[in-house]
Amino acid sequence: MLTVFGGIGLFLLGMSMLTNGLKDIAGEALKQWLNRFTNGTFSAIASGALMTILVQSSTATTLLTIGFVSAGLLTFIQSIGVIIGANIGSTSTGWIISLIGFKISLQTMSLPIIGFGVFMTFIGSNPIKHFGNVLAGFGLLFLGIDMLQQGMANAQDLISFDAIPADSVISILLLVLIGLVMTVIMQASSAAMAATLTALYAGAIDFEQAAFMVVGQNIGTTATALFAAMGASIAAKRTAATHFLFNVITALFVLIVFPYFLQVTKWLTEQLAGSFDETLGLAIFHTLFSVVGTILFIPFIKKFAQLLMKFIPEKENALTRDLDESLLKAPSVALDVTYKTLRDIMIHLTKALMNLIKQKKMTADYEKAMYEVEEAIEQTREFLTKVQSVSKKEGARHLCILHALDHLVRLIKVLREQQEVEAMYYQERLMLQWLDTLSSVMDVLHDDEKLLDISKLLEKTSQQMAKERRDKRNEYFQRSVANEAELEEAVSKVEAILWVDRLVFHYWRATARMAEYQIIETKK
Repeated sequence: MLTVFGGIGLFLLGMSMLTNGLKDIAGEALKQWLNRFTNGTFSAIASGALMTILVQSSTATTLLTIGFVSAGLLTFIQSIGVIIGANIGSTSTGWIISLIGFKISLQTMSLPIIGFGVFMTFIGSNPIKHFGNVLAGFGLLFLGIDMLQQGMANAQDLISFDAIPADSVISILLLVLIGLVMTVIMQASSAAMAATLTALYAGAIDFEQAAFMVVGQNIGTTATALFAAMGASIAAKRTAATHFLFNVITALFVLIVFPYFLQVTKWLTEQLAGSFDETLGLAIFHTLFSVVGTILFIPFIKKFAQLLMKFIPEKENALTRDLDESLLKAPSVALDVTYKTLRDIMIHLTKALMNLIKQKKMTADYEKAMYEVEEAIEQTREFLTKVQSVSKKEGARHLCILHALDHLVRLIKVLREQQEVEAMYYQERLMLQWLDTLSSVMDVLHDDEKLLDISKLLEKTSQQMAKERRDKRNEYFQRSVANEAELEEAVSKVEAILWVDRLVFHYWRATARMAEYQIIETKK
């Protein structure tokens, strides 16, 4: 039994290293792929499947999907297609194990691969280290399967599966439950599938028992997403619900038509292998499970999405609703979501500023908006402290976000100063000009492609305001010297124009940094 536990541990460690290495090598490319090729239902499904096969992790695909939905780059309907595709892609592990894992001496193959991979991680630069992690992970994965084979040879002595033949409802439910529990405990459907394939190969279970356990594992694999969605963003909750309902509904359908499903699986296996190979048959069964679920769901995707959006509605006035900590595992996505949050904060703040200038006083609505913005900035700052950029491009974008956030913090401090209302009266002309500028900005602030044009407009406005501040400051004091105005009034006017100048400057710089973020984002 200890050998089985050790084998599962090595498999999980290898899978983790393999997945992380592949994400580090191709993370940005995968992100661009997902963003570009998910316009239709079938392209979204194909993208989800291909990405999961490449990184060998449906969790990684799910995280990217959640991030893009949160950032507004994918619709929720598109995300359903990607999640369904990820389910199909996750069945690739069973194919790799059944086609390679039981056909060659795994220990002979895996040890040199592990050694070479670890050697690369110690002597290589970052790109070489990532490839080393992939190789070492691949070797550990197959070494784990080798240990599982050794341990499963005696598994029948520890757990008598003969006592639960798949010939009654109670036995079937028990086998499904065993598969579900295996996945929840291991926190990886690929590890549960590897253990099931190995037990089948060792003769500890028969094919029907293994098939029912796979059904349970497909339900159990949703547990991780469900746990992660507790207290998370609306996008995360909807995605977890999609994953759960897709697998549960598919599982119920397969259980109802199980005898026919089994016949189709055996026929396909015989067509591919010439005779019935049980381990290959189980991999086919797993893939067929997800494909049938996809066929069932495709006609109802829009209605399904509408139903979930109705039961899991968006929160009102939640500027930071998309800052889901599960996205920290994908830094590039976390930065995109942070950028979108800053853009929402800017829009919210612009509306509040425009109302302040129009009404020339601080209202309850203005105070509420300011409180929401301050709270959102603080939560965004806390989220950013946990983001760890791993590439040069991510680092550059991360820096832009930090600068933009810093200018927003300074902007809020300016808006909390005493001159906030005084400027409405002492510098009414300038404030009305600023209102016109904000109106122009507000119309296109949500459009990322026009952000650079907005930044240039605000830069010009800031330069004009700086010139106005220099000229007027001297003029006010000269009038005081000439006894044409009271010194106290002159000082108030100077402080007011200085306040307007700083307000416009920080607004411009925050927007300029966000525009710079978009420029870096579009570069290859």
